[in-house]
Amino acid sequence: MAKRLVVLSASELILSFLIEGNNVYKISAEERGFKRYTDSIFKGKVKRLAKGMDGVFVDVGIGRDAFLPLKGENYRVGESLIVQMVREPEGEKGAKLTTNVKLVGKYLVYFPRGKDIRCSSRIQSEEKDRLCSLLEKDLKEEGVILRSAAVRATHEQIKEELEKLRGLWQQIERRAKALKKPQPILEEYPSYIRLIRDHWQDMEEIISDNPLIWNHIASFLEDFEPELLKKNLYIKDPTAYVHKYKLQDSLRSVLNKVVWLKGGGYISIEETEAFTIIDVNSGDPTGSCHEENALRTNLEAVKEIAKQVILRDIGGIILIDFIDMKKQENKELVIKSMQQAFEEETCNITIYGFTKLGILEMSRKKSGRSISKLLTEACPYCSGKGYIKSSSFFLFELEKEITDQAHKALKVQVHPIRYEKVKKALQSKGYSHIQVDESHDVGVNNFNISHG
Repeated sequence: MAKRLVVLSASELILSFLIEGNNVYKISAEERGFKRYTDSIFKGKVKRLAKGMDGVFVDVGIGRDAFLPLKGENYRVGESLIVQMVREPEGEKGAKLTTNVKLVGKYLVYFPRGKDIRCSSRIQSEEKDRLCSLLEKDLKEEGVILRSAAVRATHEQIKEELEKLRGLWQQIERRAKALKKPQPILEEYPSYIRLIRDHWQDMEEIISDNPLIWNHIASFLEDFEPELLKKNLYIKDPTAYVHKYKLQDSLRSVLNKVVWLKGGGYISIEETEAFTIIDVNSGDPTGSCHEENALRTNLEAVKEIAKQVILRDIGGIILIDFIDMKKQENKELVIKSMQQAFEEETCNITIYGFTKLGILEMSRKKSGRSISKLLTEACPYCSGKGYIKSSSFFLFELEKEITDQAHKALKVQVHPIRYEKVKKALQSKGYSHIQVDESHDVGVNNFNISHG
């Protein structure tokens, strides 16, 4: 299905909306000044053994050592390694590394230290056999995953990309040798570039309100897929797109814990540091639910769960408490429906099945913090038990609200906790004529704008 990408920027936040048809399919965020390291490649140095954890701690130059599992290897303290980050540090959890580096292209995911050929699950079995046989003679003690786009590519196009990714790996090796200390060698792209890379085949439009972001996108496309530059790609005011696709509504919806289903039931989503819990409820206050009704509500919930997991970019361990079903065939139907709901997803999804307690276990590759964690922060008034909009998201909403009126004399009222940050941000944007006042009558997540 045709897709559009709308990239909106403000002082501290860049938000990217991937639109499929008339609906927002995925939202991604970048905080200015915040480094995202998942999938970045580093020169690392082994600092110490992780006793009892079957691994080592590695300095990669980000101020906090990362964990590297041994997986049958033996590393010496002081040894230099080329590693890739598979999980960023979050809270008390440190970063996790791998030496099985991957490089992503249009048609291939290249593993210079791999040994096998695999295919995307979206490629049909007969195509898998054809593509694998084509590549077998081209590989030299290395591995690849053929992406779904490879089906439409010629052997020459795939071979050309393989050579290009080989060349990139050789550059990384040379760079690692030249570097004196641990540090990033190749940083992963920002979220708006990753969305283009993962959905380039279906991309019809890319709209950005920021010339610098557009230049970055254009530079990437010149190398990655020049044909896309000939399509309808714009630097322009995206206001019409914001209203047409209800981007603000989608943005606020990802902060809601409860999502209602058309049949009267609902799901509640709770993200914790360790995992995400999704609870499916019938909406019946008595709590009773016959098998047929339970199955009907669960199948409806499956579609909404898949939509919300992708939209919110929820990764890691996901536990789903469906309405209890007695029949095994109904549980299998829910599992099959869940697999189908994620068929088009580009992130790796694994569905493990139901536990003895009736909880469905699944995991999705974590690409960093989810969108809700990026847009919220711990409430300073309740010892972190609740959440408020993050400073970057609050400023994003405020700046978008005043953009059309920025030339007018305006008065902005905010909660005292927001005052200094808002005043400084507006002055840096050249809005010194806008008066900022603090008031306890304004909620911490709200602002009032009036004509001065």
